Amino acid sequence: MAQNFGKTCVLLFVSPTLWPQPNASAAGVRTASLIKYFESSKQGTFKRVDYGCGLNETKNDIKGIPPGVRTHHLPLNRGEEMRTFLHSEMNRDLKVVVFDRFFAEEAYSSYFHKERPDVLRVLDMQDMHALRYHREALVKNLDFSNNDDRFACFKDASYMKSTPLAYQTNSDNLSSAKYLQSSLMRELSAIHRSDLTLVCSPFEYELLTCKFGVPTEKLVHASFFTEIVADCYPTSDDMNIDSQTMSNNHENRRDFVALGGFKHPPNVDQVFVLKHLWPKIRSKIPDAKLNVYGSFPTQRVQQLDDKRNGFFVHGYIDDLNEALRFSKVLLAPLRFGAGIKGKIIDAWRYGCPVVTTPIGAEGIGDSNDEWGGLVAADEQEFIEFATKLYNDKTLWMKCKSAARHLMSKQFDAERNLSIVYDVVVNAAENLHHRRSIDYLSAILWQNSMRSTEYMSRWIELKESIRN
Repeated sequence: MAQNFGKTCVLLFVSPTLWPQPNASAAGVRTASLIKYFESSKQGTFKRVDYGCGLNETKNDIKGIPPGVRTHHLPLNRGEEMRTFLHSEMNRDLKVVVFDRFFAEEAYSSYFHKERPDVLRVLDMQDMHALRYHREALVKNLDFSNNDDRFACFKDASYMKSTPLAYQTNSDNLSSAKYLQSSLMRELSAIHRSDLTLVCSPFEYELLTCKFGVPTEKLVHASFFTEIVADCYPTSDDMNIDSQTMSNNHENRRDFVALGGFKHPPNVDQVFVLKHLWPKIRSKIPDAKLNVYGSFPTQRVQQLDDKRNGFFVHGYIDDLNEALRFSKVLLAPLRFGAGIKGKIIDAWRYGCPVVTTPIGAEGIGDSNDEWGGLVAADEQEFIEFATKLYNDKTLWMKCKSAARHLMSKQFDAERNLSIVYDVVVNAAENLHHRRSIDYLSAILWQNSMRSTEYMSRWIELKESIRN
């Protein structure tokens, strides 16, 4: 399939505000994996892969970008600069652009639609933002009336099935309802304007197709792309290779760990839930510690640090090996969120079982699979599961084995990346046909519907007058 596309094409990733930082977020890991795979010379289709961002780069910003990838500063609301960039000689062979989340599509897609209609427009959702915002609003509303029960949301059977609405008037907070409706419409519009959308979670794939009516031909399942750390899952023949292999053993691991960058609201919420639960967990395992790692911790988060009681807020860590290789159990009491949770995948890579919630487990495995840990839907259950998984060697080993099975089944890097690669190349090869039958996309590109483009042009005009 790829051979027919030629070997002279250029692919461009773009974001208005984000450089891919694999050590800062799960989304950064995923984007870096895509860039590396498309850039890999063994594929033979793209002669170059570039990354453009609305922010100026720093050395830290581009750590996750392979050396062969060109970077570009693409400032927002600068139409003339974008037109010059798109028609430059170096972009003559540009054939695919990947928008990193729906707000990147809003910021840049109109330039590609108008100036480079020959370029396939791909949206990478990462997670479904509108679903995450919807769940966050539900949890906050419940918190007002259930201050003592952090897991009240899971007691309502409808919570995990609840989805954003296109229109709502019976809300106590009309401004919040309008914001949630707007988020959903913006995200769905970005999907329909794009030629192809990468969807991380099978739950969200089904939601988009069955609930929101997105045609399956506009979507590709693009989950995480990862591999286990081999010496954390040694075979019987490897058991005496070196001391690090001992991290395979239940006895040689200790303490709990929590992960999550603090620019992501679910992770901020999670650490406060952990602070609430930790005294009850530690009362059952007095010598245990909880090590919390995550980039960009706020002062409010840092103030949760309580070394005396075994609650350590470390902040950013450059190498997950240090955090996970000898940790016994990952705790992830997520109350809202969307997509596949990278912290769970990272823990499993290093052979660390997980205690989480239905939100954390969503989209990973199915009803026929044993899970790589335990899933709790109330506070007492979470405390009991954390204690049990920590102390019970047989259960711990069983969950670790299940984690390895799920990693192989659902997150194999080579298999998942090759699927995405083939679908993208096929879509680019058949771009004219795809667009000729995509009537909803054509409707959205009519002038009366392109509010995001005109907002960008208005901002550009206003700033040019000011300057």
